[in-house]
Amino acid sequence: MGLVSFRHVYARTKYEEDNPAENTATSVVPPEEPDKDVDIEYLKELFFHSKLRPALDWAGLCLNKQHDFKFWANVSHSLGLFVLKSIFNADIPFEDSRVLRGVPSPDTGSVQSVNYIEEIKVRTSFVLLSGMLANRIPGSLRLIVRCNGYQYFEHRVSTIMREFPNFDVEALCFNMNALRTLLPFLQECQPVKLSNICHRFITSAFWRLMWLEVGVHLKDNPNTQRSQLFCTFLELASTICFGARSPTLLKRLFTSCLDSLWDPICSVLSWRVDPKVSCRVVTFIADLLIMGHQDGCIDLLTKQCLSKLMNFATKAHSAGEKYLDRYATQTLDEKNEFYHHYAVIAVEMLDDLAVVLKGMLDGSPDENMHLLYDISSLGTAKMTLPPCEVNDNESGPRYDYSDTRVFPRVLPCFNVGCKRVFHLDMPELHLEGDFPDFSYCDRCGITTYCSPECATSHWDSSHKDICAFLRAPPTFARFVPAIHEDGVPILQTIDECWMTPFVDDDGTLLTLF
Repeated sequence: MGLVSFRHVYARTKYEEDNPAENTATSVVPPEEPDKDVDIEYLKELFFHSKLRPALDWAGLCLNKQHDFKFWANVSHSLGLFVLKSIFNADIPFEDSRVLRGVPSPDTGSVQSVNYIEEIKVRTSFVLLSGMLANRIPGSLRLIVRCNGYQYFEHRVSTIMREFPNFDVEALCFNMNALRTLLPFLQECQPVKLSNICHRFITSAFWRLMWLEVGVHLKDNPNTQRSQLFCTFLELASTICFGARSPTLLKRLFTSCLDSLWDPICSVLSWRVDPKVSCRVVTFIADLLIMGHQDGCIDLLTKQCLSKLMNFATKAHSAGEKYLDRYATQTLDEKNEFYHHYAVIAVEMLDDLAVVLKGMLDGSPDENMHLLYDISSLGTAKMTLPPCEVNDNESGPRYDYSDTRVFPRVLPCFNVGCKRVFHLDMPELHLEGDFPDFSYCDRCGITTYCSPECATSHWDSSHKDICAFLRAPPTFARFVPAIHEDGVPILQTIDECWMTPFVDDDGTLLTLF
């Protein structure tokens, strides 16, 4: 019954009239904010019956519903597979394409149909996918990964970088941030070897391009967009190295590839780049040093390598202090407050890095671990938190320079009509005695419920028809990468495989988040 009803819902109606104007629908601001349930119904009409609502601001939908976690839970459950299908297979004309005209073949005289996929569906799907990523509901991200979403975003990175140096910087940043968001959920997939991901990332053409063609050139040609791109790349690199490296990777790099690893980093450690980039480079260096401590191979760094790092850090710090002295003498019109704000942070972080490196050169690598932690990704601010009544400088991170901040994760109950949520990152927000016992559907691991009663109610109402498809997404919703013309993708850390989730002996799915 579930299979039949699901396919019936996802099938297109045969009696629709072709309307080419659908592809030219414009986005305007609605006179008033629509009701959440009405929005869901309009989206269902669009995807299942191709009925448009031209007055709806598709581009503003994510902003209006940015933190409406119940809305995104409904989107993931009702439209998730169709959204992913519309994006992952946007260039493949099959059941959703329409024959708008016939073209006679000059050779045979036969009429060949020309098919078009509705652009409005693809554009709306991107809006919904970006909302699913931004809200970070674990079930939504898990579904994207099962549909080969990680491979899709890597493929997009490779495709965009093939237009280097004239590529879409914002699109590349979006895809890199998506990879960073989805990476933790690869641990739940059987075919994935995380150590291979880290090794392939560091040895990829993408890694070399970002350091040698983007990072180094920022010293001579400062560019706001390229600076943001490089910072996003370093955030992704830190995430992959922290979460996917093998216990022996850094040991091999520190022994056999020391110069290849550190020379590009040293070349970017300069005050000639934007101060925010300097902050991110310092953080990445601190990340590598902390990981070296964790893996027990920090002693493999030679004094020559440490001295080189120390030299570049000292020069950058000296240039930063000269800027701060000059800033104090500038007139109000000459001052750049935004630049100065990040410059102050960069000088302090460079000073801490120099202290850490000096201690390592003196044979005391553990002496300044607290400073190393403060300037690393583990210590810098990344999450938007509510105001704290306790004014304690030691209670929060020392350095706050990232502009890719995220809100604490919230786990909604997927049952229709239930408004309960669970604060994953801040459980202390729940009142004593009102701590919900949230759990995943033990069949698919996508939906979450605050009680067995909500799970039963949602199963009977709709979940039973789609649960099996969320557990093992159908082929039409999975991304299958195309073969590159030269056969060598710029970034590919995962081989072509189905993202099969781990299942224990009782048939229960592994859900880590």
